[in-house]
Amino acid sequence: MTEAIQIEQKIALEAIEWYLSLSERDDDHVLRQQWQEWLEADSSHQIAWSRIEQVNNELSSLSSPLSRGVTHQSLNKAAKSRRHFLQSLAGVAIISGGSWAFLKNDMFLAPLMADYHTGIAETRQVTLVDGTQVQMNANTAFSVDYSEQQRYLTLLAGDVLITTAKENRPFLLKTPWADMQPLGTRFYVKQRENQALLAVYEGAVNIIRQDRFPTLLIKAGHQISFAADQSGSVVPAREEALAWQQHMLIADNMALADVLTELENYHHGWLRCDPTIATRRVSGTYPLMDVEQVLRALSATLQIELVYRTRYWIMLRPKQTV
Repeated sequence: MTEAIQIEQKIALEAIEWYLSLSERDDDHVLRQQWQEWLEADSSHQIAWSRIEQVNNELSSLSSPLSRGVTHQSLNKAAKSRRHFLQSLAGVAIISGGSWAFLKNDMFLAPLMADYHTGIAETRQVTLVDGTQVQMNANTAFSVDYSEQQRYLTLLAGDVLITTAKENRPFLLKTPWADMQPLGTRFYVKQRENQALLAVYEGAVNIIRQDRFPTLLIKAGHQISFAADQSGSVVPAREEALAWQQHMLIADNMALADVLTELENYHHGWLRCDPTIATRRVSGTYPLMDVEQVLRALSATLQIELVYRTRYWIMLRPKQTV
């Protein structure tokens, strides 16, 4: 396995976000100091950043006039959007025959190159051309493929609440582990790291998992968790899963490690906990837009302490006794 693949996708995307921010605000000394703190927080940050610099160096040395033209257009601060920037940059890699393709092939850039994406602490509501409404949680990305015969959405990462528009063309949501075929419905799909969740609030949804599992129909009021090689039981759907729409996290006997995973979508950096406290149970309602406040509350209620390597890298560990 290559070093690039070993880097977490979240870290790779953070490195790209830092690169773009610094390119757009190269005279912002506060931003540069914050980037330096992020860079020094963990060796994997430095590895990810070195990959970005490698790409930049390769683009700067391109000899083809066509490549140079696209590079100049891509790096221009007046580029219409970050997605346009990244797509142009990917085009340069193809034109130049460079070695940058590993970034795109390993899905490091896929979320940022999607038709729709949100960043850390960003939510968004999208209305598609057919009237389908998609509400996106933070760190979410999906692409759209509509034709005269079908409507396909591909969820690359994150959480989406979808209310499908009624029409004759079939609708299909593709995820890495299963396809979701809604039947006139409002449903929620969460695709994070090694686990996924489907909750149906109106209508019904077929889960199609190719040859591994038979097609499963989930009716309104029910939900199911699944991973690449297994499926959970069908249980009552929980509206609390949608609390992020109000920028809240409702924890009902959640493991501390799972709480931190949710908070990371609203925190620029890493949140980690000592393995000895990872399974401590957490209950309560917490504001996602104030992660520092949540961490202080957890510290008080669970008798743990917060260790700051930088403001971006925070470790939770058992409170030390004197």
